Amino acid sequence: MKPKVARLGSWSFFTRHIDDLGRAAMPTLQGSSIRAVFAVALYGIAYYFAYQSGMSFSRAAASPFWFPDSVLLCALLVTPPRMWWLFILMPLPIRLLAEVSQGIPLWFLLTTYAIDAAKGLLAALALHHYIGPSFRLRTVRELAAFFLFAVLLVPAAAAVFGAAARSAFDHDYWLSWEQWFLGNALAQMVVTPVILYWGLGVSWKWLSDRKRWLEAAVVTAGLLLAGYASTNTGPSSIDFAGARFYAPVPFMFWAAIRFGMVGASGAVGIVAVLAVHGAINGRGPFSDLSPSDITLALQNFLLLRSAPLYLVAAVIEQRKGVEVRLRESEDRFRNMANTAPVLLWIADRGKSCEFINQGWLEFTGRPLKEILGDGWLQDVHPDDLQHCMEIFHAAFDAREHFEVEYRLRRHDGEYRWVMHRGVLRYTVAGDFLGYIGSVVDITDRKQVEEGARALAHTQRLVVMGELSAAIAHEVKQPLTAILSNADAAAMLLDSPNPPLDEIREIVADIREDDLRANDVVGRIREFLRTQETSTEPLDINAAVSDALRVVAADARRRRIHIRTDLGQGLPPVLADRTQLQQVLINLLVNGMDATDGKSGVVHELAVRTGSSGNSCVEIAISDSGCGIAPDQMDRLFGAFFTTKKEGTGLGLSIARSIVTAHHGRIWADNNADGGATFHVSMPAAQDGQGA
Repeated sequence: MKPKVARLGSWSFFTRHIDDLGRAAMPTLQGSSIRAVFAVALYGIAYYFAYQSGMSFSRAAASPFWFPDSVLLCALLVTPPRMWWLFILMPLPIRLLAEVSQGIPLWFLLTTYAIDAAKGLLAALALHHYIGPSFRLRTVRELAAFFLFAVLLVPAAAAVFGAAARSAFDHDYWLSWEQWFLGNALAQMVVTPVILYWGLGVSWKWLSDRKRWLEAAVVTAGLLLAGYASTNTGPSSIDFAGARFYAPVPFMFWAAIRFGMVGASGAVGIVAVLAVHGAINGRGPFSDLSPSDITLALQNFLLLRSAPLYLVAAVIEQRKGVEVRLRESEDRFRNMANTAPVLLWIADRGKSCEFINQGWLEFTGRPLKEILGDGWLQDVHPDDLQHCMEIFHAAFDAREHFEVEYRLRRHDGEYRWVMHRGVLRYTVAGDFLGYIGSVVDITDRKQVEEGARALAHTQRLVVMGELSAAIAHEVKQPLTAILSNADAAAMLLDSPNPPLDEIREIVADIREDDLRANDVVGRIREFLRTQETSTEPLDINAAVSDALRVVAADARRRRIHIRTDLGQGLPPVLADRTQLQQVLINLLVNGMDATDGKSGVVHELAVRTGSSGNSCVEIAISDSGCGIAPDQMDRLFGAFFTTKKEGTGLGLSIARSIVTAHHGRIWADNNADGGATFHVSMPAAQDGQGA
């Protein structure tokens, strides 16, 4: 879509010069169709006069400027290709019916028309392909393509056929080729830029600048005087080494350097008109010369001055274009930087700040001159300054990206926590330029983090309040086991032949229960501290087996059979061994309490392990009790809620706190055949995770 827009823009550009004329002549008609008709008519008029001028020089010699080529090529360059056929066909009746064509054989008129049409079409196609539809000679690349195709290759190829046609009139072939080629090439070099810039693309905005207007007037006056003196005065001569022939050159380069391609094309046009005027009227160096010599003299005179001038103008235009794009790019960057919601900065190779956006100035309330260089450091908190500079210099010397958090003083005197980031800058060639980075206010995030830590600590204290009330609940189990084992040992010792092996096992169980009680108290103390829980990869089946051994004596006493279904190949979980055992023992004891409290049923407890979705391992403990009432389900894990007469209501609450701290989930549901099942889901440990 973009090339089409550019072509239509060029076509509109070609027709806009006759908009006012079209609306004045036909005020009731509006639209692009009317403008197009007038543009085509204007092209026909321009081509007619160009043809008349080209043929008026002499029939004995080729024209030094074949103006029709320039008119046709300019029309093709500024119009969409779908309309080219119209501009190619229109010259045919003009050439056949023009007065200057009288006496010329029809076959020759048709041949030269076909050659000129092919020249214009080939040059336009080549320039559209290599340059694009918006052809304006503003870069060295465009000028090179224009010279290669429009000035050299196409005219040289066309001259082969043109010279062959002229040889039918007994003209020397190679002389005809040279004259034909130079006439076409010079027209494209001299006339085409004048039409493009002064007939179709001149901008008069510079007239609003008085200094520019006066400068243009001086250059024009100098060109007129110097050009007239060099081409319309003095003796006849085709030796252009004389000083007077270089008089216009300074003014021509002045125009090219100061006004770009507009000035260069205008200067070439003025000198060309003066040279042709002198040649037609037989004045100056062109007096007393034959038509062939005049043609050759004009071509040499103008070619030597046009080619370098256009090169200089193209370089000037290209440099101006680069400067404009750089200014636009810099303006866009500054606009984006100054409206960005973060503080932006740029540092040079010497670690000195060379750019600060408007957001930084507004944040600190300081003027730009106080912040550039190392001035920004005066707003860094004194306690953070050393650390900040160490990070900055270390990253700078190592050529690495960096991040550093510190406190920066705001305009109201308050220090705000900021995140300072920097990334490396390089040239296209890979040379280090410095750093560019951003500074983001993270005070709110810091406050949230501090609040979260304080809240977590407070929650731990609250839980400890619950745990303090539950210490008896938690320690009661190992103490009960110790008491039972102690009673059993006493009974065995009172027997006539005490079984020492069994007594040793009982003593070992007592010691193990004592150590577990000590671990419970130790974990409660650690839970009170604001530190992370110590975790390690655990085999969930091993943890369940350890918990079952703890409650085994209590289960035998209650005559409860514990049935297990432990899954195989389960991944380990990342957990604290003692806390996980607390959860399992609590759920096992609760399950035995529920089963033991219901008469007339088989006293059985089922423990099952297996995998669940999302890479988790699940433990399920099912009892055969009365189940959980629906109105109690939502409050089941709340603090101080219990269904037991002697319960504290803290066991399940503690279990939920522990499981949640391990990023797991605990819940309960009723069984279809009676009783309830408590589920614990723990995330599996990832590879490489450990304590």
